[in-house]
Amino acid sequence: MASRLKNEILKNEILKSEGFKGGRVKDERLKNEGLKEDERAWADFLITRVGLLLFCTILFISAFNIHPLFIQQDAAGMMDASLSSLASYIEDVDSTSIQGAHYYTFDIDPDVTIDISSKYVSAYSDTKTGRVTRARALMTTFYPQNSLWNSRPGLLEAIAGRCGGRTGLGEDVLEEGDWLSINEMLDQAGTELAQEPFVPDTMQPLLVEKVMLNIRTAEGVEKRGVTIVYQ
Repeated sequence: MASRLKNEILKNEILKSEGFKGGRVKDERLKNEGLKEDERAWADFLITRVGLLLFCTILFISAFNIHPLFIQQDAAGMMDASLSSLASYIEDVDSTSIQGAHYYTFDIDPDVTIDISSKYVSAYSDTKTGRVTRARALMTTFYPQNSLWNSRPGLLEAIAGRCGGRTGLGEDVLEEGDWLSINEMLDQAGTELAQEPFVPDTMQPLLVEKVMLNIRTAEGVEKRGVTIVYQ
Protein backbone atom coordinates (compact mmCIF):
# COMPACT_ATOMS: atom_id res chain seq x y z
CA MET A 1 0.00 0.00 0.00
CA ALA A 2 2.83 2.38 0.95
CA SER A 3 4.70 1.40 -2.21
CA ARG A 4 1.65 2.20 -4.41
CA LEU A 5 1.20 5.59 -2.75
CA LYS A 6 4.83 6.37 -3.32
CA ASN A 7 4.55 5.56 -7.03
CA GLU A 8 1.46 7.80 -7.39
CA ILE A 9 3.31 10.71 -5.79
CA LEU A 10 6.31 10.17 -8.10
CA LYS A 11 4.03 10.00 -11.14
CA ASN A 12 2.35 13.28 -10.18
CA GLU A 13 5.73 15.00 -9.79
CA ILE A 14 6.79 13.84 -13.24
CA LEU A 15 3.55 15.11 -14.80
CA LYS A 16 3.93 18.47 -13.08
CA SER A 17 7.53 18.74 -14.35
CA GLU A 18 6.50 17.95 -17.92
CA GLY A 19 3.61 20.41 -17.76
CA PHE A 20 5.96 23.16 -16.62
CA LYS A 21 8.36 22.45 -19.45
CA GLY A 22 5.52 22.42 -22.02
CA GLY A 23 4.22 25.73 -20.77
CA ARG A 24 7.68 27.26 -20.99
CA VAL A 25 8.10 26.02 -24.59
CA LYS A 26 4.69 27.42 -25.50
CA ASP A 27 5.53 30.81 -23.98
CA GLU A 28 8.80 30.92 -25.90
CA ARG A 29 6.99 30.02 -29.15
CA LEU A 30 4.46 32.84 -28.61
CA LYS A 31 7.26 35.25 -27.83
CA ASN A 32 9.13 34.33 -31.04
CA GLU A 33 5.95 34.74 -33.12
CA GLY A 34 5.39 38.18 -31.61
CA LEU A 35 8.93 39.24 -32.48
CA LYS A 36 8.44 38.06 -36.06
CA GLU A 37 5.22 40.06 -36.35
CA ASP A 38 7.02 43.16 -35.01
CA GLU A 39 9.82 42.66 -37.56
CA ARG A 40 7.29 42.41 -40.40
CA ALA A 41 5.54 45.55 -39.20
CA TRP A 42 8.82 47.47 -39.11
CA ALA A 43 9.72 46.17 -42.58
CA ASP A 44 6.36 47.32 -43.96
CA PHE A 45 6.83 50.68 -42.31
CA LEU A 46 10.31 51.17 -43.75
CA ILE A 47 9.20 50.09 -47.25
CA THR A 48 6.33 52.57 -47.11
CA ARG A 49 8.63 55.40 -46.01
CA VAL A 50 11.14 54.62 -48.75
CA GLY A 51 8.33 54.54 -51.33
CA LEU A 52 7.07 57.92 -50.19
CA LEU A 53 10.56 59.40 -50.32
CA LEU A 54 11.08 58.10 -53.87
CA PHE A 55 7.68 59.47 -54.97
CA CYS A 56 8.41 62.89 -53.49
CA THR A 57 11.84 62.95 -55.14
CA ILE A 58 10.38 62.13 -58.57
CA LEU A 59 7.63 64.72 -58.09
CA PHE A 60 10.21 67.33 -57.08
CA ILE A 61 12.39 66.64 -60.15
CA SER A 62 9.35 66.67 -62.45
CA ALA A 63 8.29 70.07 -61.13
CA PHE A 64 11.61 71.51 -62.27
CA ASN A 65 11.41 69.86 -65.69
CA ILE A 66 7.84 70.88 -66.57
CA HIS A 67 8.56 74.61 -66.73
CA PRO A 68 11.50 74.30 -69.19
CA LEU A 69 9.33 72.04 -71.33
CA PHE A 70 6.69 74.76 -71.55
CA ILE A 71 9.38 77.28 -72.50
CA GLN A 72 10.54 75.10 -75.42
CA GLN A 73 6.98 74.42 -76.59
CA ASP A 74 6.14 78.12 -76.48
CA ALA A 75 9.28 79.01 -78.48
CA ALA A 76 8.58 76.27 -81.04
CA GLY A 77 4.98 77.43 -81.47
CA MET A 78 6.06 81.03 -82.01
CA MET A 79 8.65 79.98 -84.62
CA ASP A 80 6.17 77.75 -86.45
CA ALA A 81 3.73 80.65 -86.75
CA SER A 82 6.42 83.05 -88.01
CA LEU A 83 7.82 80.57 -90.54
CA SER A 84 4.34 79.77 -91.82
CA SER A 85 3.65 83.49 -92.28
CA LEU A 86 6.92 84.09 -94.14
CA ALA A 87 6.55 81.00 -96.34
CA SER A 88 2.97 81.89 -97.29
CA TYR A 89 4.03 85.43 -98.18
CA ILE A 90 6.82 84.23 -100.49
CA GLU A 91 4.52 81.67 -102.13
CA ASP A 92 1.86 84.32 -102.74
CA VAL A 93 4.35 86.63 -104.45
CA ASP A 94 5.75 83.77 -106.54
CA SER A 95 2.28 82.76 -107.70
CA THR A 96 1.63 86.11 -109.38
CA SER A 97 2.60 86.99 -112.93
CA ILE A 98 2.86 90.70 -112.16
CA GLN A 99 6.32 92.14 -111.66
CA GLY A 100 6.85 94.04 -108.42
CA ALA A 101 8.56 94.24 -105.05
CA HIS A 102 6.70 93.49 -101.83
CA TYR A 103 7.85 94.27 -98.29
CA TYR A 104 7.53 91.68 -95.56
CA THR A 105 7.85 92.77 -91.92
CA PHE A 106 9.00 90.18 -89.39
CA ASP A 107 6.93 89.70 -86.26
CA ILE A 108 9.28 87.57 -84.21
CA ASP A 109 11.50 87.77 -81.14
CA PRO A 110 14.85 89.47 -81.97
CA ASP A 111 16.66 86.53 -80.36
CA VAL A 112 15.34 84.19 -83.06
CA THR A 113 17.57 83.68 -86.11
CA ILE A 114 15.96 83.10 -89.51
CA ASP A 115 17.67 81.11 -92.29
CA ILE A 116 16.40 81.27 -95.89
CA SER A 117 17.54 78.91 -98.64
CA SER A 118 15.98 78.40 -102.07
CA LYS A 119 13.44 75.84 -100.82
CA TYR A 120 13.23 76.17 -97.04
CA VAL A 121 12.81 78.74 -94.30
CA SER A 122 14.03 77.81 -90.85
CA ALA A 123 14.43 79.39 -87.44
CA TYR A 124 16.37 78.66 -84.29
CA SER A 125 16.72 80.20 -80.87
CA ASP A 126 18.88 79.44 -77.82
CA THR A 127 16.60 79.25 -74.77
CA LYS A 128 17.47 78.56 -71.15
CA THR A 129 16.76 74.88 -71.76
CA GLY A 130 18.72 74.55 -75.02
CA ARG A 131 18.40 75.31 -78.71
CA VAL A 132 14.99 75.12 -80.36
CA THR A 133 14.98 74.68 -84.17
CA ARG A 134 12.07 74.67 -86.59
CA ALA A 135 11.84 74.51 -90.40
CA ARG A 136 9.27 74.72 -93.18
CA ALA A 137 9.51 73.67 -96.80
CA LEU A 138 8.00 75.88 -99.50
CA MET A 139 5.81 74.81 -102.38
CA THR A 140 7.91 76.83 -104.82
CA THR A 141 11.55 77.63 -105.58
CA PHE A 142 12.83 81.14 -104.93
CA TYR A 143 16.25 82.72 -104.60
CA PRO A 144 17.45 84.80 -101.64
CA GLN A 145 20.46 87.04 -102.06
CA ASN A 146 23.75 85.22 -102.52
CA SER A 147 27.25 85.73 -103.87
CA LEU A 148 25.93 86.08 -107.46
CA TRP A 149 23.48 88.91 -106.71
CA ASN A 150 21.94 90.69 -103.74
CA SER A 151 19.16 92.72 -105.37
CA ARG A 152 17.09 93.07 -108.53
CA PRO A 153 19.74 95.17 -110.33
CA GLY A 154 22.35 92.60 -109.32
CA LEU A 155 20.22 89.77 -110.77
CA LEU A 156 19.78 91.61 -114.07
CA GLU A 157 23.50 92.28 -114.24
CA ALA A 158 24.24 88.59 -113.65
CA ILE A 159 21.76 87.63 -116.40
CA ALA A 160 23.28 90.12 -118.85
CA GLY A 161 26.75 88.76 -118.14
CA ARG A 162 25.64 85.28 -119.21
CA CYS A 163 23.29 86.24 -122.05
CA GLY A 164 25.29 88.54 -124.31
CA GLY A 165 24.27 91.70 -122.49
CA ARG A 166 20.53 90.94 -122.72
CA THR A 167 18.50 91.38 -119.53
CA GLY A 168 15.05 90.27 -120.59
CA LEU A 169 13.40 93.55 -119.60
CA GLY A 170 11.12 95.40 -122.01
CA GLU A 171 12.46 95.35 -125.56
CA ASP A 172 15.72 93.79 -124.39
CA VAL A 173 14.33 90.30 -125.08
CA LEU A 174 16.25 87.14 -124.18
CA GLU A 175 16.79 84.39 -126.71
CA GLU A 176 15.32 80.97 -125.92
CA GLY A 177 18.79 79.52 -125.44
CA ASP A 178 19.49 82.16 -122.79
CA TRP A 179 17.03 80.47 -120.45
CA LEU A 180 19.38 77.48 -120.19
CA SER A 181 22.21 79.77 -119.03
CA ILE A 182 19.86 81.43 -116.55
CA ASN A 183 18.76 78.08 -115.13
CA GLU A 184 22.41 77.05 -114.67
CA MET A 185 23.00 80.28 -112.76
CA LEU A 186 19.91 79.68 -110.60
CA ASP A 187 21.03 76.13 -109.85
CA GLN A 188 24.43 77.46 -108.79
CA ALA A 189 22.74 79.93 -106.46
CA GLY A 190 20.47 77.22 -105.05
CA THR A 191 23.45 74.95 -104.28
CA GLU A 192 25.23 77.79 -102.52
CA LEU A 193 22.16 78.69 -100.47
CA ALA A 194 21.67 75.07 -99.40
CA GLN A 195 25.12 75.22 -97.80
CA GLU A 196 25.06 78.84 -96.63
CA PRO A 197 21.48 80.13 -96.25
CA PHE A 198 20.71 83.81 -96.30
CA VAL A 199 20.27 85.21 -92.76
CA PRO A 200 18.10 88.35 -92.84
CA ASP A 201 18.02 91.08 -90.23
CA THR A 202 14.62 90.51 -88.63
CA MET A 203 14.56 94.11 -87.43
CA GLN A 204 14.44 95.27 -91.07
CA PRO A 205 11.79 94.58 -93.75
CA LEU A 206 12.43 91.85 -96.30
CA LEU A 207 11.90 92.45 -100.02
CA VAL A 208 10.20 89.66 -101.95
CA GLU A 209 10.17 90.46 -105.66
CA LYS A 210 8.90 88.73 -108.76
CA VAL A 211 11.12 89.58 -111.74
CA MET A 212 9.45 88.92 -115.09
CA LEU A 213 11.74 88.23 -118.05
CA ASN A 214 10.80 88.42 -121.74
CA ILE A 215 12.03 85.45 -123.76
CA ARG A 216 11.64 84.95 -127.51
CA THR A 217 10.42 81.45 -128.42
CA ALA A 218 9.15 79.80 -131.59
CA GLU A 219 5.60 80.78 -130.55
CA GLY A 220 6.55 84.37 -129.88
CA VAL A 221 7.68 86.35 -126.84
CA GLU A 222 6.66 84.90 -123.49
CA LYS A 223 7.26 85.88 -119.87
CA ARG A 224 9.02 83.76 -117.30
CA GLY A 225 9.43 84.78 -113.69
CA VAL A 226 12.16 84.51 -111.06
CA THR A 227 11.30 85.23 -107.42
CA ILE A 228 14.11 86.77 -105.39
CA VAL A 229 14.36 87.69 -101.70
CA TYR A 230 16.76 90.29 -100.35
CA GLN A 231 17.29 93.23 -98.01
